Amino acid sequence: MLQETIEAVLARVRAAAGVRALVDLYGSSVYAPLTAGDVDILVSHDEPMRLGAALGFEVIPTTPPRLHGVLEGVPVDISVVNGDNDLARNMRFGPRDATLLAERLRESGRDEEFQVTWPHVRTLVQRRALGHNGLGWFGSFGWALLLAIPLINGDTTGGLPAWLRWMAKLAYGARVALDGQAASDGVTDPIFIAAPTPPARDVARLSKRAAEHLFGEARAAAVAIGDASTDAQAIERITDIAASPPSGTTLVISGESEHSRGRYDGMARRLLKDLEALGPTRSWGRFDHPEGDEAWEHRITVATSRAAAATDLAEHWLAISNIDAIVS
Repeated sequence: MLQETIEAVLARVRAAAGVRALVDLYGSSVYAPLTAGDVDILVSHDEPMRLGAALGFEVIPTTPPRLHGVLEGVPVDISVVNGDNDLARNMRFGPRDATLLAERLRESGRDEEFQVTWPHVRTLVQRRALGHNGLGWFGSFGWALLLAIPLINGDTTGGLPAWLRWMAKLAYGARVALDGQAASDGVTDPIFIAAPTPPARDVARLSKRAAEHLFGEARAAAVAIGDASTDAQAIERITDIAASPPSGTTLVISGESEHSRGRYDGMARRLLKDLEALGPTRSWGRFDHPEGDEAWEHRITVATSRAAAATDLAEHWLAISNIDAIVS
């Protein structure tokens, strides 16, 4: 995406925002603009319904609310945060985190390698269902950090094969940071991906079980690529999770509207926490859209012996959460 287009989108959102609002870019439109799928914008101190009406955007009832639409011919995703709770504070770190990551890549001389490899990492994450904050994993920024950190610190020579072999060496308790040191708070996290800017924050926020799946996927990917020496060879050998699902019984939670998907996206971590208490759980970190843009499915693999209990729990959770979706 051209930088001029991104700047034009930002200018239009700022023109529509309230006089007290703060409007900033974050995400891949900052650190990987040429391959960004949309323009991510954070708006603080504004009323989402008013801003949505001003821009002609759909308001999606996630937490925080998101606005989605098209400006300058490109998709635009706006998150609106108000107040000073933990979520709002963490969201407001996003623009400066993304900016510092972009700066460090340029200063290290590794930005070109990052930009070439990044689309393949995104493909890997999608095929193996390892993304999305709301679905128990971490979003694109966490993956961008995992790619950038070994490049900047000189731990990999660049390219997907070398990066996957580096990833395969990560184990429980790993702490990674742009400066090579992730400050410890005395708590052993399954994996700690340090945010670029203070205060010290974990971008991953994975449960123990999700981290175990992450490490297992990294090792399996390194084995799958074998002697691949190029990005194209390596990514061709990564199969989609649907072609060989995890062992167990896979529940399919599905809905028919962006509204229901938005509510589910904003609350699903609570469901996953309850399901993990029942036994082994593998959340598929992606939404599938089998019947068009609005219909959606999210898959969660559970132990077969706990499938009935997991189904009952998920159905009850959807009902009390007022989410228009079904479990099958």
